[in-house]
Amino acid sequence: MEISKQALFPYLIFNKEVIYNEAISLHPIQMKNIIEFQQYEKALTLRKDSIFQEKEFIKMDYLDFIKYSFRNKKLSDHYHIPLLPFYFDFIIQILQLACGEDTKIQYSTSSLAFSINGFEITNSVFDDLRKIIIIQNDIDFNMDEFVNIDTIQALEKAREFEAKKSKEKSDIEDYIDSLIIEMKVSEEFVSNLTIRKFWRYINRINKHDEYNACRSGQMSGMVTFKEPIKHWMTSIEVTDKYENLKTDEGELRSKIE
Repeated sequence: MEISKQALFPYLIFNKEVIYNEAISLHPIQMKNIIEFQQYEKALTLRKDSIFQEKEFIKMDYLDFIKYSFRNKKLSDHYHIPLLPFYFDFIIQILQLACGEDTKIQYSTSSLAFSINGFEITNSVFDDLRKIIIIQNDIDFNMDEFVNIDTIQALEKAREFEAKKSKEKSDIEDYIDSLIIEMKVSEEFVSNLTIRKFWRYINRINKHDEYNACRSGQMSGMVTFKEPIKHWMTSIEVTDKYENLKTDEGELRSKIE
């Protein structure tokens, strides 16, 4: 099947597992594992071709590059990515979370070749699994796009500035508490939610509150809006405002062949 959000949509609605083949099924990560997943997910979202611009690295498949980086402190020091030598370990941990505790993942300590339930994970298979996990868990990342390193650095600085400027800060525990109070559910209920559904509920609640505030202002006659107020039940998909700064990875690769 084509690995896209549209192809996976039936699985996403009700958090169903995605059966990749007879050996591998991927389950959406639950909130009870969110802390470790957030630590590991950076191994799936490394902008390899943007950061490592040497031709030899750009030509490498993603998994091959992660293997090349394994315990490679010199490389991580040069590019100031301290955890890069551990990204292969992170990927194994993510796959264990996604496939389930009973899944058997074996790998060679020398070649780092690995299998899941006896099925060999090639570069192309890993790209499939990586894309499914990213979509399934609503990670804000498109593995097929290329972002210029200058743009990445500018966006990171902008995010850091906004974080410092903001007086209202929330961590994941604050969001969990808020959802429990708003939905009148238990901590156990939230811990068993998938990460994707958790954030959809948070965003839907925010959209509902904003809609009610705008409608109240409009009904009072004290506030007018240039555009019609979008109903809180409409899509919560966010448009990528940096789309014009990005290009397709395939376009980049075609230039270096």
